[in-house]
Amino acid sequence: MNHFNFNRFVNVARWDLTVNSKFYTRSILVCVIAVCLPVVLSYLLALIRGHFIHVYDNIENYSLTSSVIGTFYMVIAFGYMFHNLLTKQGRINELTLPSTNLERFLWHFLVIWLGTQIVWFVSVAMADLLHVIFRAMLHATDYRSIFADCFAKSIPWVTSDTYGHDWVPLSILMAFNGVSTFSLVNAWKYKYNIPLTILFHFIFWIGTLIVSAIIVNLFVAPDFLLQFIKWLNGMNPTTVLVLAYIFAAMLFCGIWFLTYRLYTRAQLTTQRNP
Repeated sequence: MNHFNFNRFVNVARWDLTVNSKFYTRSILVCVIAVCLPVVLSYLLALIRGHFIHVYDNIENYSLTSSVIGTFYMVIAFGYMFHNLLTKQGRINELTLPSTNLERFLWHFLVIWLGTQIVWFVSVAMADLLHVIFRAMLHATDYRSIFADCFAKSIPWVTSDTYGHDWVPLSILMAFNGVSTFSLVNAWKYKYNIPLTILFHFIFWIGTLIVSAIIVNLFVAPDFLLQFIKWLNGMNPTTVLVLAYIFAAMLFCGIWFLTYRLYTRAQLTTQRNP
């Protein structure tokens, strides 16, 4: 079993979906309810307060809420990427499967990355359907789609006329790198890894800002700093874009390589994961 085998990969998927069916079902229901609940509550509150019909079609709030919920859902899902390793018995079941580390790791990656997207898409579509039903019950003739508005505004980083849409994939990749750190910490620590990752981000970014400010104030001359800023502003935008993409790609590969290495070194009991 030194090479990837598709049949073994399918067996791993079938085993995981069967053994953890309750876990996946609960996570799906949580996402669906969280996305649909604001639509239902807003209509009920509007009916109780006797608002006019145009208030009901407030899809901007629905789409914004759905996007925020989708972001939190993905973060939590990546933090539970290796949920099978949470207990000692779970680690025994996972590590004794007749499959390679790559096959098991790839399944966890796909079910988290692709599965969360599908669940969120379906949840937004169901919220949109509820929106249609409520408006039909209220005999409203105008209708705007939450689904369409949500995806039209799902990429808020397109704000620069200079660089245009070339920065959109980079923004998505960097956001994905940030979310991927939750899987990285989960491969290292199976319990309480999500608050640990949040604490790590807080300390890292605050510490980076403080250290950078100290270095600039103590060791960098103002003239040199102004020249450096002018040099950055004078760089070719294409060069900046290419360098940014190279950095994001290297960061992506580094995060997932380290995540895979930590996953392959999973043991039944350690001081970090008793």
